[in-house]
Amino acid sequence: MIKLIALDLDGTLLRDDKSISEKNIEAIHFALDHGVEVVITTGRPLAAINHILDQLDLNTAEHYSITYNGGLIIQNQTQKVMHTKTLYDNEVEKVANTFLSLDLPVSAVGDTAVYEFPYPDGHPSYYKQQMTFLPYQSIERDADGHWPDIFKFVIATEKEHLEAKLPSIPAAITERYEVMRSHPHQLELMPTGVDKGYGLSQMANILNIQQSEVMAIGDEENDSAMLQWAGTAVVMGNGREDIKELADYITASNMDDGVAQAIYHFVKA
Repeated sequence: MIKLIALDLDGTLLRDDKSISEKNIEAIHFALDHGVEVVITTGRPLAAINHILDQLDLNTAEHYSITYNGGLIIQNQTQKVMHTKTLYDNEVEKVANTFLSLDLPVSAVGDTAVYEFPYPDGHPSYYKQQMTFLPYQSIERDADGHWPDIFKFVIATEKEHLEAKLPSIPAAITERYEVMRSHPHQLELMPTGVDKGYGLSQMANILNIQQSEVMAIGDEENDSAMLQWAGTAVVMGNGREDIKELADYITASNMDDGVAQAIYHFVKA
C-alpha cells in the first residue's frame, strides 16, 4: 500500500511550459484524500516551489518538501527545518576553483541567495535564466572568515561546452561528492551522501513510513537515487532511457498526465 509519493517537478509533474495539468492536480488531491502524503522532491529551494505548493494545496503545516536534491527537508507552511546537510566551509572554495579552472561558471546555492563566483571569459552562467526566485550576489566570506552555508553548486552552461569538460573533472570531485546532470546543460554537485534518495529516506523516517510504502516518480539522472530507494519506482515516458531501466512502471509523458496515470494505477480508492 502506497503511503508516500515523492514527486519530481521538471519533466515530471510540470509540463514543458512549467504549468501543471488539471488532471495531475486532481490526481494529487485524490491521493491526499486517500491518506497518501505527497512530497515535492526537487533540486530547487523552497522559494522556487511555493507557488506550486499553493496550486496543489500542499502549503500547510501537515505537508513537507524535499529541496536542494535532498539537502533540506522543510515543513511547507511553517518553514520549520526537519533535516539539513550543507557543504563544509573548507570545501566551498576548493570545489568552486576546480570548476572555474575548467572554464565552467559556478553558482553556489544557499538558503536565501545564489552566490556567484566571477564567470570564466565567454561562459556566463545560464542559471539566472532558470532560478528567478532567489536574489543573486557575489560570494564573500563573513566577518569571521566563513563562507555562506551552501547546499549545492550548479554549473549551467552551453550543453556542448559542459559535455566537452565533463571528462576533465577530477576524481577528487566526482568520487568525493554527489555529482549529476539535472538537465542536458546543467551539472549539480551536492555534499557527500546527499541526493534525492537520501532525502527521501530521511522523510520516510520522519513520517514513520516504510520503504516498501513509498513511490517515487521522476525522469532524470538526479532522480535515480530516489527511484532506486523507493519501494515503487515510476519513470516518465519522456524520461532518459537509462533511467527507465530503474522503473517498476513506466507511465505516460509529462505532456500526457503521466503523474495522474501513475497515481490512479497505484493508489486505490
